[in-house]
Amino acid sequence: MGKEKVLEKLKKQHEGEQVFYHTCLQNGCWDAACIVRSRVKDGKIVAFEPDNSINKGAGREDVSEEAINQGMVQARPCTMGHAWKEEMYAPTRILYPMKRVGGKGFGNGTFERISWEEALDTIAAKINEVIDLYGPYSILHTQYSFFRTSSFPLGPYIKAGVASWGDHSTSGHTAGEKFHLGYDLVKSLIPSDEPNPCVGYEAPDLFNSNLIVLWAHNPLVGWFGQVSYYMKLAKERGIPIIVIDPVYTMSAEILADQWIPIRPGTDLAMMLAVAQVLFEEDLYDHDYVAENVEPEGFARFRNYLMGGEDGEAKTPEWAEKICTVPAETIRDFARLYAKSKPVHLQYHYGAAKRHLGEYSASMAMLLQSMTGNLSIPGGCETGCTLVTPSRLPIPHVDFQKAPPEYQAPVQVNNNKWAEAVVLREDYEKGNITEAEYRRAIGCPPESPLPNVQMFIFENNWLNNIHHVNKRLQAAAKVHFSWGFGWHHNQPTAQWMDIVLPGPIHMFETTDPYLLGQQRFMSAPAGMRNYFVYSQKAVQAPGEIRSKEWVYTQLANRLGVGEKYNPLLKDVPWDKWDETVDDLYRQAYEEWAKDEYGILADLGIEPKPWEEFLKEPVVRVPIEEPYHAFKDVLDQGINPFKNTPSEKIEFVSKYLESVDLRNTEYGGKMDPMPRWEPSYMSEPANDSFYHPKTKKYPLSLNTPVSIFRQHSVNDNNPLLRDCYKHSVWMNPADAKARNIEAEELVYVYNEYGEIVLPVYITSKIMPGTVAIYHGGWYQPNGLKTETMPYGIDRRGACNLLIGDTHLPHALGALLVAGLVEIKKFGGAN
Repeated sequence: MGKEKVLEKLKKQHEGEQVFYHTCLQNGCWDAACIVRSRVKDGKIVAFEPDNSINKGAGREDVSEEAINQGMVQARPCTMGHAWKEEMYAPTRILYPMKRVGGKGFGNGTFERISWEEALDTIAAKINEVIDLYGPYSILHTQYSFFRTSSFPLGPYIKAGVASWGDHSTSGHTAGEKFHLGYDLVKSLIPSDEPNPCVGYEAPDLFNSNLIVLWAHNPLVGWFGQVSYYMKLAKERGIPIIVIDPVYTMSAEILADQWIPIRPGTDLAMMLAVAQVLFEEDLYDHDYVAENVEPEGFARFRNYLMGGEDGEAKTPEWAEKICTVPAETIRDFARLYAKSKPVHLQYHYGAAKRHLGEYSASMAMLLQSMTGNLSIPGGCETGCTLVTPSRLPIPHVDFQKAPPEYQAPVQVNNNKWAEAVVLREDYEKGNITEAEYRRAIGCPPESPLPNVQMFIFENNWLNNIHHVNKRLQAAAKVHFSWGFGWHHNQPTAQWMDIVLPGPIHMFETTDPYLLGQQRFMSAPAGMRNYFVYSQKAVQAPGEIRSKEWVYTQLANRLGVGEKYNPLLKDVPWDKWDETVDDLYRQAYEEWAKDEYGILADLGIEPKPWEEFLKEPVVRVPIEEPYHAFKDVLDQGINPFKNTPSEKIEFVSKYLESVDLRNTEYGGKMDPMPRWEPSYMSEPANDSFYHPKTKKYPLSLNTPVSIFRQHSVNDNNPLLRDCYKHSVWMNPADAKARNIEAEELVYVYNEYGEIVLPVYITSKIMPGTVAIYHGGWYQPNGLKTETMPYGIDRRGACNLLIGDTHLPHALGALLVAGLVEIKKFGGAN
């Protein structure tokens, strides 16, 4: 067949197709707004394609050296972005509202189909019932109630709901940022009249670095979008990259000039030794320290490192015994680090979300301060969400919602809501005091106590964070729960009284995205020089409805429809999407008027709406990439003005003067990073050195996977079985247990029990095992005291991770633990 006939045949295959643009910013890669194009034929998505808004028709992301430096590159999706089609059309998809008949949990009841009218009437009645019985502080909306707010959409108008503090992704970093740098993530994300810095960086700033250190950071797997692409470009440009990680990750294999394996949970010991070398050999940046660091605390920290406090200098030889990194390697790393300014050292979330991980996260920031790399081009603040300012104004729809009449009080830490439910009965019976209850759940002294009796689940919440069995116990206790589900075998759905069919919001709905972001989408970090209008492409199957339609119908039933959604409260479902689209059109056309000439100054020439929809992407070039604190530094504002000394504090004056046990943190935290905190009587619960290792000798790590966003896509037919979900194990550990490759093994501890295949590999350190995060809890028929619903057969790693914080401060989501592994005995 000739070329012309082949092309003709291909063209015919695409006849009648429509092309739509989307971003699949979901719940695991929210630091990028990659662009996905869908092809729709006969009302069904037939293909996904990468971004084509730059370098049209060419299979390459970049165009020229100048374009790369200016961030004018394609925003291509990852493996998961291309796989969404099979998620949408999976045979397990929930298509109709359902109610639970019988008990909650696997094996304890069944679902039966109900109408939308029955579902909405029942939910509205139960909301009123719960408030009447238990008061306004009884409803917890679990989509992402954090940053001292409640995400319950109707809460401000029915005057109910619980707000929480803390978050998940950055929870190991935020305490250190607040207490040592004076940086408050909440203030940077919530608009105010006070200038608040952003601590992120734009991807092209990596080219300003002379050295990149990825400490427990695997960007090619866990940091989707432009940053990972620019990491590869930096490698091509010859910028040396060092990876420090217990696992030989994809980033170590592809990016690293040097991989330094380290014992999990001992990062702080190596960091202290690096700082000791910087002091001992006088390698720290005297000018930066003199200008930005509080001197008295700096001297006290030096005294601790040099042995003046306890008689033991924190030398590389001292650290080697703890972290297993050779002293020579630590010393050489410290010297290279000191002389390579600017250095992009990024210490990532997973290593900080361990018991006491706040100290290592803090120490990474303090190392960047010592070397003058914290707030300069090519450097890195190495903390939190790495948010950056937007480079262009974005259209915004005014839905004319009424001003909130109620602000939910902050009553619980975002990772302690299960504790709030489970311990409530003990508190009411007088088994624990009010002070003990507050400390256990992170309830501030000035707040009323919560009495959570309704969960609203907007995702696979019970499966996705630590101590799953305690969360299942809490979910079984509450008066009523409801929410949205995507698949019949989704674990969280098994604990709902009513399950509503959830839309896949990128393609099937006009709903806002995570945290209420509208359909004009820009990433919060990495590269904010563009936005895309994420279009609805197809009607969802069955009776799936928009979430915003659901909340509007509930608002009408609860008598607050006019306040909650006045423009849409009376719109029928068959007119819903076109009405919402028209509101977005109006917002775009108002933006395009460019009343103040901002768009013209940026070189943006808005197209008419219908033409814009053909390729709804707007970009501007980056002339000078953003780095941490750049926005306030350019204004001459001190970025550290919110610490008591208005400088970086190696010894936190706040922590010296305030007992955190009398605050929402509930526990203690030393004013400076120490290997052995003053208030701990034994090592951390996930430490190699804890007494529990006699029974559970293996250190479990739970890295993210390139095939899942948290647990989203674990049921996707394209991704579920394209790799074997296994527990990684070093050959030495396998040999000691007589375990052979690919065998089924039993992984267990005091929190949970799972069965899955083993992957024996030298890519992980001895004494360390890993199970990728995101597997769905799928029990078998074997029930035990630890696993009342059955031993897991899928590899849901959060079953094995406890939630103990106290006496340490509450806050961090925990992602590591101690386990033992045996051959599985063959039972099913």
